[in-house]
Amino acid sequence: MPILHSPSPALRKRGRPAKGSPLTRDAVLGAAMEHFACSGFEGTALRDIAQDAGVDAALICHHFGSKLDLWKAVVDEIAVRLGAARHAILDLQDSDQPSNVRVRAGLSNFISANCNVPEFASFLSDGISSVGERRDYIMHRIWDPYQEAMLPLLREAQTEGFLRQGNPELTLMMVMGAIMLPLMMIRPGGAQSLQDLATLKVRLVKNVIPMFLHTA
Repeated sequence: MPILHSPSPALRKRGRPAKGSPLTRDAVLGAAMEHFACSGFEGTALRDIAQDAGVDAALICHHFGSKLDLWKAVVDEIAVRLGAARHAILDLQDSDQPSNVRVRAGLSNFISANCNVPEFASFLSDGISSVGERRDYIMHRIWDPYQEAMLPLLREAQTEGFLRQGNPELTLMMVMGAIMLPLMMIRPGGAQSLQDLATLKVRLVKNVIPMFLHTA
């Protein structure tokens, strides 16, 4: 699920969370994710994140460091939240199931994991659009581990002839591209957004996978 935070500091006037508490950290990371996703790294100010999280900007600097350090903390949190899906995909490499079943399950996990953190699509788009430290950090913490999990399955699909595209690495990038734009168009907030996201997840799994794998 998305990184959550309470968007209304006014609701906590009688006592903000203790400095360094898990609640404070979650609130800051949630607000940071939303701002970085919506406004990009350059367009985001720590004071805006602090206001939405209900903390002082100085507190963010004290616990996270610079804006770049906070951005990296968001990437680390995303990596943790996507970790269960990545391990499930790794387990498929040693499964006794037929190859076509395993690769479809792997792609399904890959798509669903991205839908579970819908802000990640916009966050990723901004992070990889500029060559440098932020792009390298995302590649190292998130993309490279996903490639490690998915590429052996896609190479099996290539060997057995049911991978539509000839290059497993390119296929994985194209799958990512196919799911990013729909996720970026989901309007955040409210029950309707969650319902739309659940529906989109089902549709992406159903329609994206056949774009890259031949029907069994």
